[in-house]
Amino acid sequence: MAMLCLLVVPVLMWFTAFDMPWWYAVFICGGLTALCLIGLFGCWYEIDGKNLVVYMFFRPTRLPIDKIKSVKKTTGILSTAAMSTKRVSISFTDRSVLKSFAPLEISPKDRDAFIAHINSINPDIEISC
Repeated sequence: MAMLCLLVVPVLMWFTAFDMPWWYAVFICGGLTALCLIGLFGCWYEIDGKNLVVYMFFRPTRLPIDKIKSVKKTTGILSTAAMSTKRVSISFTDRSVLKSFAPLEISPKDRDAFIAHINSINPDIEISC
């Protein structure tokens, strides 16, 4: 689905700009294509020591793994914008970590390996399928 967005949206933008001035195509369509690419490739996750690092638009946010309360496998297309429908919902023990009561939802490439790795760092995490 994300790859379809990457291909179809920029092609449609550039196709509709054929009869526009060249500067319109370069600035408007080029800028919107760049935004599509940043939205698609500008978000990833990694585990760095005892922190889960979430990169959003190339800005890292460090979240302590020892403050994770529960991890739950989730699916669906309506709850959040993500690269995959197979996501992981992460709840924290302390509201100040995310500055929100809502859980963090991410879509790692290998959900089971990601959960196992986080659980090996903090075995107190409640895991639900």
